[in-house]
Amino acid sequence: AGGGIEAVVGGMRRHEGHEGVQEEGCAALANLSVNNAENKVKVAAGGGIEAVVGGMRRHEGHEVVQEQGCRALANLSANDENRVKVAAGGGIEAVVGGMRRHEGHEGVQEEGCAALANLSVNNAENKV
Repeated sequence: AGGGIEAVVGGMRRHEGHEGVQEEGCAALANLSVNNAENKVKVAAGGGIEAVVGGMRRHEGHEVVQEQGCRALANLSANDENRVKVAAGGGIEAVVGGMRRHEGHEGVQEEGCAALANLSVNNAENKV
């Protein structure tokens, strides 16, 4: 992705307290990893999973950060190795927490369900 993944993750790390950076960073990582097996691996290797989960944890009350974070984790979890990394990095808890806190937000619920669906495919340990 021509350095885009590194730029996004770096921006999310440098501006972890800024909701807008976290929201757009999660959206960018979601877009970069959708239907792109190579980018799914690159995002994970570049710290993208940790950046997304961290953003979701720091901005628990921000619906769109939660929605975009769930979307990013859903896309990244369409990879066997990433499923394990997302679970180990607290991604399941972040998704479930976001869904519980924003139960009236359709986008969070939809993307959260997608994330949990992908996380549970071919992975008995991730089935809750």
